[in-house]
Amino acid sequence: MLNNRKKQVNLIIKDQVIRYMVNSQSTIEGMADYGEVFLEDGVIADGKIIDKEVFLEKLHQLVNEKKWKNWPLSFCVPDSSVTIREHLVPKQLKKEEIKSYINMELQDSIRLPFNDPVIDFVITGEEGSQSKILLFAYPRERISDFLQLFGKAGLKPLVADLSSLCLYRLYFQLGLASDKEHLLLIQWGKDSIVLTAFYQKKPVFTRQVKSLLPSANWAYSPEENDLAWQGNQEEIGQSLEEQMVMAERFMDFYQYSVMDGEQQITKVLLTGDFPYLNRVEEFMKENYHIPVQLINELEDKIPVPGKYADVLGLSIKK
Repeated sequence: MLNNRKKQVNLIIKDQVIRYMVNSQSTIEGMADYGEVFLEDGVIADGKIIDKEVFLEKLHQLVNEKKWKNWPLSFCVPDSSVTIREHLVPKQLKKEEIKSYINMELQDSIRLPFNDPVIDFVITGEEGSQSKILLFAYPRERISDFLQLFGKAGLKPLVADLSSLCLYRLYFQLGLASDKEHLLLIQWGKDSIVLTAFYQKKPVFTRQVKSLLPSANWAYSPEENDLAWQGNQEEIGQSLEEQMVMAERFMDFYQYSVMDGEQQITKVLLTGDFPYLNRVEEFMKENYHIPVQLINELEDKIPVPGKYADVLGLSIKK
């Protein structure tokens, strides 16, 4: 039997659900346990903890039930609170120097919708004498709230990540990534969709679009053991149409603005916990004439249902 001290907890936090996975090593085969806990509407909204008492209670229940006290934790911050910017930095800067440079630029050329950010970045390419980076910024106050409550619940947070990077990590680990492809990763959730373009195995451009569907109309269904839509199907159809327009605009912008009309999206990886992903897949295949891969089609390659792909990708981070 494996020593519990070698195990790690991984959490994906969304407005309506906490998904967890326990792993004994950073491999797909190292997964030891997984599951989800649903949150009542209003506990978390737009990635911000509104009801800290209820959120902490949910964490305590998990930690006590699963005996996770003092275990190391990796987690993904909610996508809705992440701001992503493309930026240029001097090419001669070393990776460890770039963060200091960014902090200086935050007072001048980098505009963010909040003060005091936690920042990270990936280098995506070069442009003349400069390096192109994708900058990830998150409100320090919000991440501090999560860190504080994780600590109160008895967990030891060590790693914070983004769900889009976790999904691509899994996609890469499964041997599906190609240097030549322009991949559009779509994370279609109940509360939002996140669109991220990858080229040469790096994120190039990303956008997050909040769902217009009322969050209160998603309620737990014992029959489905999941959050099910309680509103009318016309609202679902209208939302799908609006989000598909946004996806199409994203692809056009990527082709003509990011790639100067020389390249375009060549493949779509469709992921998420939205219960109507099959309808999205059908629409895309009929209208875009490019390969569309649904995450559920990879379930024979991974030991969990497709909606856990992001937390599985988090668990294999080295």
